[in-house]
Amino acid sequence: MALSTFLGVNLVTPTGVVAHADTDSLQAPGEQGEFELLPGHVPMLAALKPGVLTIGTKQRARYAVSSGYLRIDPQGSVEILVEQAMPTDQIDAEAARNELKVAEAELAKWGEKPHDGDYDNLVARAGWAKARVDAVVAH
Repeated sequence: MALSTFLGVNLVTPTGVVAHADTDSLQAPGEQGEFELLPGHVPMLAALKPGVLTIGTKQRARYAVSSGYLRIDPQGSVEILVEQAMPTDQIDAEAARNELKVAEAELAKWGEKPHDGDYDNLVARAGWAKARVDAVVAH
């Protein structure tokens, strides 16, 4: 079997497809650290954390993404399933910075209380805001 010469990337949220591209590379924010995929990569499944997803080297497209999963199959087809994704050119940097400040302040006040669903939602809000801030800064 010949190795594929490109990655077929689908970036999907619960509301639909955010991006679909045939590309030469992909950088993603994995739970275990940032990683890169190139055509011919072995099949794998990876958990993603909120951060910046970059599709392509020659033609770059950057997205802020929340947590989710990435799967690449033997044919070089990449499915990225995340709760939220936004291209950098649609990010309101000021709103993202303010949201991050508010979420971090609320987390700082949490103290020794047990972590519950509200805490998890706060962490997710802070992560999504930071991903948008980072995507704009990296742009």
